[in-house]
Amino acid sequence: MASKFSWYTPEEWIDMWISDKKCMTATMIQNMADDLGAGYDIGGDCIKRQRAEIEAYEADWQKKMMDFAAMDEKTAGRWCFYDMKKRGVIE
Repeated sequence: MASKFSWYTPEEWIDMWISDKKCMTATMIQNMADDLGAGYDIGGDCIKRQRAEIEAYEADWQKKMMDFAAMDEKTAGRWCFYDMKKRGVIE
């Protein structure tokens, strides 16, 4: 069954969105650490690319958090809900 906005409060949707972002960042960092553990060159293109992707992901996340500050809680919660639906985080 598809998720509905009314199932949780706007604050809970925001918390879920933040948790998803934290988990994704942790996964990206763990993947890079695993590559380093497997012998990838720390100065190589693969690791440089992963670091750049992590930095861009975190910068985008922080920008969106600043955008939330200009929204009321319900609007921010609804945005989080639809963003997670669009990305397949929730059904």
